[in-house]
Amino acid sequence: MEAYFGAMDPNNLICQARKWQSGDVTRHTGGDLTAALGQVKAKTFVMPIDEDMLYPIRDCAAERQLIAGSELRVINSIAGHLALFGGDPGYTEQVDQHLAELLAIDA
Repeated sequence: MEAYFGAMDPNNLICQARKWQSGDVTRHTGGDLTAALGQVKAKTFVMPIDEDMLYPIRDCAAERQLIAGSELRVINSIAGHLALFGGDPGYTEQVDQHLAELLAIDA
């Protein structure tokens, strides 16, 4: 990952970290996650990575239940969260397949 992150401007990484830390889908619902996710009306696929230790499947599955009509689509990758950075070509293929299915659904 040194080659990936080492080339980045450190200020960019700080900005990304702050964005990640301050992202809160419940800020308009008084901290109520059920209310926040209950407002989602779009067809949704929740796609955790099976080896992701930051966002475990069990957490994503519980949150998925709060989004009406959503589906859980588990991505298989031994790289876990690091698959997001292009280290696993199979990850991208799976995401592309799921997104193609999602976009093919009539609204």
